[in-house]
Amino acid sequence: MTQSMASPLLPLALAAFVLSFFAGCAASAPMPSSSNTPIVAGHGVGTFQVGELLYATDFSDTENWTLQIDAAQDSQLKPRVLADNGMLDIYAPQAGVTGWLNRSFSGPIAITYRVRCPLETQGDPGIQARDINNFWHASDPTRERGVFDAQQYTGSFRNYSEMRAYYASSGGGGKIGNRTTRFRRYPRAVAGQPVPHLALTSQDGNPDHLITPGKWHTVQLVAYNGLAQYLLDGEVVYEIHEGDEVIVEGVEGDDPRNRAATYTREAFPAHTSGHFGLRMVATHHQYTDLTIHRLVPAGR
Repeated sequence: MTQSMASPLLPLALAAFVLSFFAGCAASAPMPSSSNTPIVAGHGVGTFQVGELLYATDFSDTENWTLQIDAAQDSQLKPRVLADNGMLDIYAPQAGVTGWLNRSFSGPIAITYRVRCPLETQGDPGIQARDINNFWHASDPTRERGVFDAQQYTGSFRNYSEMRAYYASSGGGGKIGNRTTRFRRYPRAVAGQPVPHLALTSQDGNPDHLITPGKWHTVQLVAYNGLAQYLLDGEVVYEIHEGDEVIVEGVEGDDPRNRAATYTREAFPAHTSGHFGLRMVATHHQYTDLTIHRLVPAGR
């Protein structure tokens, strides 16, 4: 199901359930106070610097966002969304949600935002502190509407495997979340069959890169001419850079189905344009301070 957000408190009918905007938790949530400017770290040092601000939002521009929601139609647990008070609040018990920024960006960029899983709802049915997930420079040139194709992209995670994108996740782990931290370069499949793709998992289980309920975490996503980074709270969690040793998953004939390789742009061409998407499953997230900056060569 695909649905654009509307103004606060306007209910949106989604098939057999209602996605409504509500004003409870967000109104009383403590807001981060500092500005959200990208940092330069890891392979970025000496490579790029932060340039102009391309986009910033207090999430009042609801017409610029599209939600894809996968929820059980017969469930009594209903997703709710609020865009108010400088915050996007998505409450999604037992539901998968991808929130796409409708605007596409090309070239080197850094995306930063803050997010928390509020303590107030951690005991609610169907809610865990989990799945701070991200797609960036995401596209699907095989479909007329790209990542907004409602027949393909429904909010169910398995349906995103064939698009082109970078992906990073903190707090995954199946039915019991907040155990894994991942980075991948999509596509993971073509015509329904697995294809070789970068799959970094070395930070699984590292508590420094998992979710602390109630804490505002800062996420930074970078795409710079084949250099991709995922930073959490100012630290590089994963990055890929020409010549790095990486893990490639989905290799035919391997057992287990992954192998070590050297990352090259010839083998895995850089994603250079596309959309940014917030992704979550069976959780409650509050987002604020989203900015997107141009990155330019260091010393420019």
